[in-house]
Amino acid sequence: MRAESTPLRTGRLVAGVFLLVAMFFVNPMTGAENAADVAEGRKLFQALCVNCHGHEAAGGSAPSLNRPVLEGAPDDDALRSVIANGIPGRGMPRVRRMADNELRQFVSYLHSLRSLPPPPSTANADQGRLLYNQLGCATCHMVKGEGGNLGPDLTAIGRMRGPAYLKEAVLTPAAVLPNGTLRVSAQGYDEYLPVLVVTSDDREVKGVRLNEDSFTIQLRDPNGQIHSFRKSTLTRLEKLRGTSLMPPDLAKNLSPAEVDDLIGFLANLRGTP
Repeated sequence: MRAESTPLRTGRLVAGVFLLVAMFFVNPMTGAENAADVAEGRKLFQALCVNCHGHEAAGGSAPSLNRPVLEGAPDDDALRSVIANGIPGRGMPRVRRMADNELRQFVSYLHSLRSLPPPPSTANADQGRLLYNQLGCATCHMVKGEGGNLGPDLTAIGRMRGPAYLKEAVLTPAAVLPNGTLRVSAQGYDEYLPVLVVTSDDREVKGVRLNEDSFTIQLRDPNGQIHSFRKSTLTRLEKLRGTSLMPPDLAKNLSPAEVDDLIGFLANLRGTP
C-alpha cells in the first residue's frame, strides 16, 4: 500500500483534532457547553430571570441556580419543562415561549453555572454564628433540626438565596418576604403570613398562619403556641400582607462588619447538595 503524503496525513490529523474539540463542546456527557450557546443563554437569562434569581443566578428573591443539581429540575427534560411551563403554585412563572434554539441556549447557560465558584467573601462565618445566637435568631428559625419554627427553616438558606437578598432580609425584613420555594404551601396559600385576630372578648392574638378554611383559621404565635379560631367568633381577622413578624431593628446595633459576618454565616448554610 502506498504511504500517504505528509500534507494529507497532516490534514487528516487537523480534521481529527477539530472533530474531538467539537465533540467536547457539544456532548452533554462531558459537562462542557458550546461557548456561543452559553453566551446567548446568558443574554436570555439577564433579560428574563435576573430580577428574581440574581446576578449569575446566585440567588435573590428566588433560589440560587448555580449548583450541580436543581431540586425542581434534576435532569434536562425537567429543566426544559420548568422553563417552558413554570412551576404552578410555587411562585415560578412561565418564562415565555422560546424557540428550540433559545431553549437549548438557556439550558447551556444553566449548565455552565454548575461549576461556578461561590463569590469571594471576607466575612467571618464563625463570628456570624455567634451573632446569630446572640440575636436570638434560633427562637424563630431552625437550622439542622435545632431552633424554632415560627419562621422559615434556614438549614439550606445559603443555597436558596443570595447574599444580597439575605442582607436585605436582615436589615429590612418586610422588604423581602418569604417567596419562591418558601412562599406557597401545599394548601395553595402564602406561608408565614402574619395574621391578627381579635376575639369576641377583645383578646388579640398575632401570629403566622398555619392553616385556614372557610370556617376556621390556625395561627402560631411568637412563643410557639398554636391557636385555632372559628371565624364566626372573631370580631376582627386581618391578614397583614407586606409585613413580617421578624423584628425590624434586629441588626440596628451591629456594625457593618458584623452584619457581613452574620450574612456570611447564613450564606454558608447550604444543607445537603
